Parts: sequence; C-alpha cells; structure tokens
Amino acid sequence: MFFMVDKMNILVVCTSAGRGGLELHARREARFLADEASVNCYLIAQKNSCIAECVTEGGVSPFYLNWNFKIMPLFSAIKLARYIDDNEIDLVHLHWGNDQPFVALAKYFSKRKPTLVYTRHMAITRHKKDLYHRFIYGQLDLVLTVSRQVRQEAIKYFPLKPSQIKLLYLGVAKASAEKTAERRAHFTGVANSHAFNIGMFGRIEHGKGQHLLVEAVAELAERELDVSATIVGHVMDQDYFDQLKKMIEEKGLSERIEFVDFIHHPMEVMPCFDVITLLTYRETFGLVLVEAMRAGVAVVGTNAGGVPEIIMDHDTGLLIPPGDATALVEALARLCGDKAFKKSLAQRGQQRADTLFDETNNFNALMAVLKNVDGTIQSNN
Repeated sequence: MFFMVDKMNILVVCTSAGRGGLELHARREARFLADEASVNCYLIAQKNSCIAECVTEGGVSPFYLNWNFKIMPLFSAIKLARYIDDNEIDLVHLHWGNDQPFVALAKYFSKRKPTLVYTRHMAITRHKKDLYHRFIYGQLDLVLTVSRQVRQEAIKYFPLKPSQIKLLYLGVAKASAEKTAERRAHFTGVANSHAFNIGMFGRIEHGKGQHLLVEAVAELAERELDVSATIVGHVMDQDYFDQLKKMIEEKGLSERIEFVDFIHHPMEVMPCFDVITLLTYRETFGLVLVEAMRAGVAVVGTNAGGVPEIIMDHDTGLLIPPGDATALVEALARLCGDKAFKKSLAQRGQQRADTLFDETNNFNALMAVLKNVDGTIQSNN
C-alpha cells in the first residue's frame, strides 16, 4: 500500500541481544530512519542491547517489552498490538527470525493491520509450509533478503509468492580514516609488532572458523613469515574459546595471536591490518567483508553462501573453500609476499564496495521499498 500521509510511523523490531551484522544493521537503520524528515521512527529492542544504544543518541522512540513471549505469547502479542494501534504504526520492519511469530500475532490482533516487512539475514534450510508457518508468513507483506543465495532459499522454502521476496543488499558507511590511529589502543601490541597483520572480526564460535586462522598462522610461522593475527569479537562459545587459547599456547603463538573484545566501530580499526578474513562455513552475506573493502583493506573469504556475491576471486579479493586451512595459508602467504597484488585487490575491492554496498544508497532504496510495498511486489520478478 502507499501511505498518503505527511509522515510514516515505522516500527523497527529486533530483540536479539547479539552483536553481529544483523543487530548492527538494525541499529543503523533505526538511526537512519530517525533522521528522515518523512518518518517517525519507533523501536523495540532489549534493554542494554547494542540496538537499544542508538536510543541514547536521540531521535528514536523506544519500547521495551518484558520478554515473556514463550511463557505468555498471547499476552505479549496483544500488548504489542495495543502499542501499534496507540502509536498509529503504519509499517513494522523486523530483522530477527525469533521475533517473527510474536510480531505476526501482534499484527493479527492489531486494529490497524500495519504493513509487515521482514529482512531475512540468515540462511534457510527447511520448508516452512505447514499450517503454523502459513499463518505466520501469511501476515507478511514483503520479505527482503541480503543476498541472491538467501532469496533463492526463501523462494524454495517460504509459503510466499516470488514477487513477495526481494533482494536488497546491506550497505555500510564510508570508513573514517581519522579515527584509525586512536583505535589502535584496542591492541596490546601483537598487531603492531609484526610485518604482516591479519584481522578477523566476528562472534567467537566454531562456525566462524577462528581455529582455521590459528592453524594458518602456525604454518606461516613455520615458513618464517613475520605474521600476526588479531581475533576480534565477543565469546559465544566458552568451550570453543578455551580450545582456541589452548591451541595457541601449544603451538607457541602467544606472541603472534591476540583476542580483542567486540568493537563498536570495526571499520575504524580495519585499516590497522593488511588483510581481513571471513572463514565461516556458510555466510549468508558477509558484512565484515564489505566493511573491510570500504575501509580499503584486502579480503579473503570462503566460497560459499553470499560471499561470492561480494568478492570477485583474484579481482576484488580472494575466495577459498570453506574449512580449508591449507588454501587459507596459500592465500595469506601470497598477500604477504606480493604487496602490489595485495594493494590492487584492496583498491578494486574498495571500488566495488563503494558502488554496490554504500549505506546511504542502501537505506534510500529501503525507504523507496517501505513507502510503496505493493509497487515493489508488482515490479519484482
């Protein structure tokens, strides 16, 4: 529908307490919408989450629900429905799959029946066409996917028409070069005491593949290459984290590998490194790669999921098979030994990211979608 009003009332929903690309994107969206003259932005998030932090910067109207959906789902949904009606919400945009049943019920109970748009950030691995999911997805007006790969999965598994599923890449802002120097304070010295420095950003859990980087650094050290690695992110799996620290100690890499907790402004830190790696076994998009490319840093990513849509192999970065530590070693060794090649990858990668993954362009495209959802569905094949 097209909203013939001076301002749209848009509610952004993301109650995830994580600190990954999904949550950071939802936060940036809320801040962008708050600055839009044609929008009144509302937000539902968990207190003390990284998404809720944007509230302190002004411009966003927050609403915190006690997260009791699993205990009293009808009560919680009715409470949200009342909030939607009281604030005359025109459109709800959600990002986290766990919020979908809750928000779908709220729309069902709402008198306003707001337009419901869902951005799917994660992979889809099974059919959702039973009666329960048909009701939940029946409340959706549009699904946005962050990669072609996810769109193909959504068409296959969701009980929706292909015209209701649209690709919209995520975007990031241009890096601030002025901030890079002061951000070096995050590091203890490992990243500043070696000739070639590797960065890895993401939650610390097995699926992100930090162990592959440890193995690669060990092999590169045996080749007498002066390399270091910094693993940035909050710990999601303590057992896995302990195993990583044990690996590093056993391989004698304590002076080459360090851990740094989650950083709010990763792009300001990324230029400290020669290369940024993304080693997940199946990444739906790869926002970290886009951030690194826009920051002017060479990238290495796994050839799976949405990553090949970002990296053009040997042109804007390097692709390696998932889980292949040997291929990672060879990719890093080449970048370490060929500065001209590394520089050319970084430059072409930055040009590609500036063109395809600019944050302002992304949010402007999102606004066009949100303002005319019906037109978007009809024009999308």
